[in-house]
Amino acid sequence: MLILLRHGQTTSNVGRHLDTALPGAELTELGQTQAAAAGRDIMDAYAPARVVTSKALRAKQTGEIGFGEHFDVIPALDGLHEVQAGRFEMLNTLEAHTAYHGAFRGFYRRELDSLIDGGDSLEIFLTRYRAAIDPLVEAGGDTVVVSHGGAIRAFAANATDVDPAFAEASYLPNCHYVVIDPFGEFGSWRVVKWGKYPLD
Repeated sequence: MLILLRHGQTTSNVGRHLDTALPGAELTELGQTQAAAAGRDIMDAYAPARVVTSKALRAKQTGEIGFGEHFDVIPALDGLHEVQAGRFEMLNTLEAHTAYHGAFRGFYRRELDSLIDGGDSLEIFLTRYRAAIDPLVEAGGDTVVVSHGGAIRAFAANATDVDPAFAEASYLPNCHYVVIDPFGEFGSWRVVKWGKYPLD
């Protein structure tokens, strides 16, 4: 199984800033509590062979707090960072959120040329994200990937047979996660759990 865990709450989340560039904001006190709880929940429910994170500070902190006592090494991998906001980076205006999240409608519907102004296209995002994910799938066993809300939803919508409308409507709160069974061809994998929604 692939367990795609969104990081804990950050100061940028509180201020609703589009914080996508590395290294990004750190966890709040609540975010640290969320990370610890998510780690306990996942370790109780699954038997992960490994935990990896994006290179964002918030993801690395979430991984260490949630799983550090169980794993000596938690690698931070290239490619797992958030979908880049481009010219909307660190903005929290209605215009910025409308433009950024509007582009995701195309991401969820597998439109490879969907583009965030100055940021990622779906094709660019999937290329770098799959470069990190595919070797983990090939290695076998359950893997926890600590990543980012937009990235997780966009990847899951393209990797699995989930309804694009569901992916668009189903926000993933901090330290919630999507569980994917990566069996078969990419694009036809199965979502087992999406946040609080079991889909199996």
